[in-house]
Parts: sequence; structure tokens; C-alpha cells
Amino acid sequence: MLVDPEDYTHFARTVKRLILLDVLMKALERDHLYLKSSSCKLIRVWSLMLEKTAEWVRDEWIIQRKALRGFGGEILEVRQLADYREVKAKFRGYRYTQRYLNEWIRSECEDLLLQYWKVGRRTEASAYRKNMEGENYHGMK
Repeated sequence: MLVDPEDYTHFARTVKRLILLDVLMKALERDHLYLKSSSCKLIRVWSLMLEKTAEWVRDEWIIQRKALRGFGGEILEVRQLADYREVKAKFRGYRYTQRYLNEWIRSECEDLLLQYWKVGRRTEASAYRKNMEGENYHGMK
């Protein structure tokens, strides 16, 4: 039995979103550690901002991971290579390998972070769920 193209598109978008959220979580954690060791004048404010953003990202990551599992998808392996991140995933019995260029990931994570800061988690996550069916969201189509 072949996988319906619309179902596969939904699966692929969700995998992309999970990868971006995972990278953003790690970047926020690393930047927060760096900030703590710096002599930034507004360290308390920036720390709070990074912590809150990381919490929003983590919450959405959990939602997306449950959604992926809910429609029969699973990420099996993620490997970071020199120029790209390789993701092996399974969807309804089929295995897929997807590659995301590091520069693309960075650009998308920057856009995603700006969206979190501009709109806020609740509105952003809701907009993402509404647009999963075809609207272009953060360049992911």
C-alpha cells in the first residue's frame, strides 16, 4: 500500500518542525550558558527571556512529537554531518531519509525565534496547527 501524498506531506512538515524545534532548544540552552558567563548588563532580563522562550519551544516540541506519533510517524535517527543534518524517519512502515542543510536550519531557527518573540507561543502554535494543511509557514511547504 502506498502512502497518500497529502499524508506524507503532513509527515514531512512535522519532521522538519521537530528538527527545527530541537535545534532551537539546543541553541537557546547553549546561548543561555554563554550569557551566564558574560558580563552583560541586563543578564537577568535576557536570562528570563531565554528561559521562557526555551519553555515555549519545549512545549511545542512535545506537542509536535505526540502529533507525529499519533499519525504513525517516528524519527529513528538524527545525525549531524559537516554540511547538513541527516534524519531517518519511519512513516506507516516506510523508512525515509531527509537532509537539511545547516545554513537553512540556522535561517529557519532565526525566523522561528523572531516569531516566538513577536507573537508568543500560544498564538504561534495555534497558527501553525491551522496552517499545516498547505499554507506556507516559516518557509516550510
